[in-house]
Amino acid sequence: MRAFDATPVLRALRVGMCEALGLETRVDTEDRRLLEALILPACAARDECRRVLFVGCAAYTRGYERLFPGCEYLTIDPAPRRRRYGAMRHIVAGLQDLDRHVAPGALDLVVCNGVFGWGLDTRADCDAAFAACGRALRPGGVLLLGWNDIPSRRPFPPETLAALQAFEPCCVPGLGATRVPTRTRNRHTFDAYARRCT
Repeated sequence: MRAFDATPVLRALRVGMCEALGLETRVDTEDRRLLEALILPACAARDECRRVLFVGCAAYTRGYERLFPGCEYLTIDPAPRRRRYGAMRHIVAGLQDLDRHVAPGALDLVVCNGVFGWGLDTRADCDAAFAACGRALRPGGVLLLGWNDIPSRRPFPPETLAALQAFEPCCVPGLGATRVPTRTRNRHTFDAYARRCT
């Protein structure tokens, strides 16, 4: 008989309590450590990274704006109650509606971590969302996609989306590979795509 691992349950309770109280918290998992300690700082260090959109807000993302000093940092989330975890410039909308809020070519980086398979679940919604990202990113701008590579949270392989044809795979900032899987129970994976210049 397998022993019950209470760690994920305790982590979810802590995050839920912090969210209920409006407090900032951290999620101590390999994928979050990689994102917070390597990927996002490597993005912020790029001279061409001046306008950033972070998709999805929670108590554990509240401090991410501090990782991008000197950058215009925006957040987007469809749930109005998540505004309190967003940036000073926060958009209450789904990623599919990004065109209504951001001018074409206005962004250098879009970070969409933990949304594919957790709200963006249908092919139509994902295509609409990533097509909107393609229009909002400048040529060469980067879409960083973090997703769980398990059947219950991966509606389909993300690379099969028609909208991603406007992009070409590029290295995940700070990691030197176009796809970086982690050794987490959800097999969280990071992909990076650059908007094609033509």
